[in-house]
Amino acid sequence: MGRYAFWMRGLIFGWDTMIPDNTFSRLRSNSHGLLCPHLIWLDWDVEAAPALLYIPQLFLSPHLKRITFRTHYLRSGALRQELRLLPEVILCLPASLEHLSLACGSREGEHLKDAISSLVLRCGPSLRTFCAREPLSEAALHHLIQVPGIRHWTTIRGPPQIVPISIFLSLEGLRLEKRPAPAWLHLLASHEKGILQNGFASATPYTNIRETLKFLDCRECIIDSTLLSSVVEFRNLVALCMDACCWYTEGPCEFHLGDDDAENLAAAFPRLWTLKLGQPCHSGTCNTTVVSLMMISTRCLQLTPLEIHFNTLTITHDMQRLLDGGLGRDVPRCELDVVLVGFLPLELCEDGVRTVAKGFAAIFPCLEGLHVYRDQGSWQKVVSVYGRVCCGIRG
Repeated sequence: MGRYAFWMRGLIFGWDTMIPDNTFSRLRSNSHGLLCPHLIWLDWDVEAAPALLYIPQLFLSPHLKRITFRTHYLRSGALRQELRLLPEVILCLPASLEHLSLACGSREGEHLKDAISSLVLRCGPSLRTFCAREPLSEAALHHLIQVPGIRHWTTIRGPPQIVPISIFLSLEGLRLEKRPAPAWLHLLASHEKGILQNGFASATPYTNIRETLKFLDCRECIIDSTLLSSVVEFRNLVALCMDACCWYTEGPCEFHLGDDDAENLAAAFPRLWTLKLGQPCHSGTCNTTVVSLMMISTRCLQLTPLEIHFNTLTITHDMQRLLDGGLGRDVPRCELDVVLVGFLPLELCEDGVRTVAKGFAAIFPCLEGLHVYRDQGSWQKVVSVYGRVCCGIRG
C-alpha cells in the first residue's frame, strides 16, 4: 500500500469509504513521514473518519491544492470534542491552496474563526475558490476580497464597514447565505464612491464584478424589488438562484415580486440557463402571475430549470387572458420541460382545468410535466388533461 500511497494524487474520506480507526493507528505506527507526499486534493468528512484528526501529518502534503472539510452537525459529544483538533489541522494547510471548502456549521464554526482567518491571511494569488460558512476576522475578510485570482466565494457574513479600494477583480461565482445578502448586493452593484448607504460604504469603481459575475446564489432572503434592483446590475449572469424560506414554513410568503419585476429581470438576463427565485410555497397569493412565466419563456430562450412563485387564485382568468391574446404565436419560447409548482394551492372547475393545461402547453412548448410536492387540489387533473391538449397546442 505504501508504494501506491506515495504516488497518490487524491483522497476521499467519506461515509462510503468507512475506513476502520485501527487502520489509521497502523498507518501512524508504520509511517515515518508523509504517507502521500504528492497528494493534490483531499475530500474529508470528519464524522466519517475522525481518527484522521490525530494524524493529519500523514496526508497534509505541501503540494495540496484542493481541500474540502465537512462536519455536518456532529451530534455526538465525542465527535464534538475531537473537532477541537480541527483548528490545528487547518493551521497546517499550505498557503498555496487553490480551492478551500469548509462546511462545519455555525455551532462549531466560531472556535474555527482564528485558524481559518490565519490561513486566509497566508493565502496568496493562487486561491481561486473559498467556501466557508464560518466567521472570518475583519482582516481576513479584507484580504480575501482583494485576492486578485478569487473566482468563487461563499459567505454568511455581511460586508466590512470599510471597503478596500480594489475588490473582486475576477469573481465569477458568488453565494451569499443568510440575511446579509442584500447588503452585499447593494454594495457590489453600486459604482459610487464614498457614500454610506445602509451603514456600509458603497463599492468603488475598482471592481469588475458587474462584468465578471456569472453565477449568483442568495439563500434565505426576502425576494423583493429592492433586492432585484441590485441583482439586475450583474448583466452577464447565466445562473441566478434566490431562495426564500417560506416554501418549507407556514409563515407568510417572502416572495414580493410582481409581473413588472419579472419582465425587468427577463429583459436584463437573456442568457440565463438557470433561474430559481424560490420554490413556490403554500400561499399562492403573490403578485406574480402566469404572465411572468410567458415573459420569461420568450426572453430567456436558453432556460431549462425554473422556480418562481405565481398566483394560483386568479390563474384561470390569467391563463385565459393569455390564450385570448394569442400568446405571441410567432415568438420563440424556451425549452423548459418541467415546471415546479411545489406546494401552490389550486382549486379549479373542469373548464378551469382545461384552460390552465392549455396555457402551460402554450407558454412552454417543450413542457413534459408539472412537479408537485404532494397530491393537492387540482394539479393532478391539470397534469392529466395537459397530456391530451399539448399536442394540439404544439401543432
